[in-house]
Amino acid sequence: MCFVGLGCPRQEIFAYEMKEHLSMPLIAVGAAFAFHAGMLEQAPPWMQKNGLEWFFRLTREPGRLWRRYLYLNPAYVSLLALQKLGIYRRKCDGGQSPSKELMFG
Repeated sequence: MCFVGLGCPRQEIFAYEMKEHLSMPLIAVGAAFAFHAGMLEQAPPWMQKNGLEWFFRLTREPGRLWRRYLYLNPAYVSLLALQKLGIYRRKCDGGQSPSKELMFG
């Protein structure tokens, strides 16, 4: 098992590109290494308990995280909800590989 902590979306791209070359599962862990190494401050326990760690991180790194937390995540949740309700249906291409080579993000 290989834990990949390159940050989003690099770690997901790396895991996707390497899955055929490595004979082990690849798990994207985000900032977990930075938290455990003491490089990033974790949210207070009350924020973690109430699911607000994302807000704590947003206040610490707004320039880097605002788009992900305030735009992309709500867009993803909205599309997921519409799919679950049967309002939106996207045609699946069968899971083909990307048309261009990504080279680790």
